[in-house]
Amino acid sequence: MKNLILFVSIVLFYFSLTYLDNTFITTSSKIIDFLTKEYPNEVVQNYMESQKKWWWVSYATIPLLIGIKILLVSFCLNFVKLFDLPGLEKIKFPDLLSFVLVAETVFIIAGFYKFVNFYWINTDYSLEDLQTYYPISLINLREYISDEKWLAYPLQLVNLFELFYWGILAWGIWELSEQKISFPKSLSLTTITYGVGLLFWVGVVSFFILNAQY
Repeated sequence: MKNLILFVSIVLFYFSLTYLDNTFITTSSKIIDFLTKEYPNEVVQNYMESQKKWWWVSYATIPLLIGIKILLVSFCLNFVKLFDLPGLEKIKFPDLLSFVLVAETVFIIAGFYKFVNFYWINTDYSLEDLQTYYPISLINLREYISDEKWLAYPLQLVNLFELFYWGILAWGIWELSEQKISFPKSLSLTTITYGVGLLFWVGVVSFFILNAQY
């Protein structure tokens, strides 16, 4: 029941972020300005009409995507039980789900940070800016690093919020082991399990982006 309440709360926060983004940030005028650079007016109008018709899809997919993410991260962390270390053998999958759900709140904060940035601070933005921005990440320094499109996603992941996320995951394993292992050891286990899974995912996404360019 606790995990269900946490999951529903997280989904409601993401609903709020989606509403704020669609209403105040990714507005129709921004989308039209972006599309008219590449497509004729008829195509743009058809796209905008389909957006109005299928507006609910962005909300309907949130529970599914968040649920899959939570399960995959918990699945990766579940491999810590394979290591012969004190306290780890008692870890249960529902307990892993609990602190992964708690850790997800870090990205909700990042979402509100992004909203505040474009609504109150950087108000003169384009849709391209929205697509290539992530709070406190290396993607914001992309012009000094590389303009390769396939590097955009990896650069987005190198951010302060992801670092906090790793810290909460490591803290969760440390707590679930009843503090029988050290926090640095817990962080190492997080790197070996979740870190490897994330690296695989980044590799897959970057591969598809790279191939889409050619």
